Amino acid sequence: MYRPLLAVALVGIAVPPAFAQKKTDNDVLPGGVWTFEANKGELHKKGEFRLFDKRVWAGEKNIGTIAVKGDEATLVVHHGFLNGRILIKWNGRTGDWIGVHQHADGSTWQFAATPKVQKPATKDAPKKGDKPKDKK
Repeated sequence: MYRPLLAVALVGIAVPPAFAQKKTDNDVLPGGVWTFEANKGELHKKGEFRLFDKRVWAGEKNIGTIAVKGDEATLVVHHGFLNGRILIKWNGRTGDWIGVHQHADGSTWQFAATPKVQKPATKDAPKKGDKPKDKK
């Protein structure tokens, strides 16, 4: 009688909840994860890539290079939807990088990229730049 009950309890513990979000390769591998949004008229594309060691990565695959001069950056990508040249400039008001994606097929897309922000473990966790609280 206890054996079936124990088996059900172990399965309930071992199976991850369906609502838990699975980490992507970009979240696990080194480098900063960026999300992008590209628009051309009625067409909209969203996705993410990773920047590490002056290279652009999608998962474990090196798909291009990045060159940064001041507040401007040029990404040259040789794979997937991002195939082509992306010229972006930092927007100080919003914190986004906004520019133009010259796709390899000759089309031009409006492009915006933002660094993916990691959520703190708890709502009271310190944020970057916070000063320590004085204990009384």
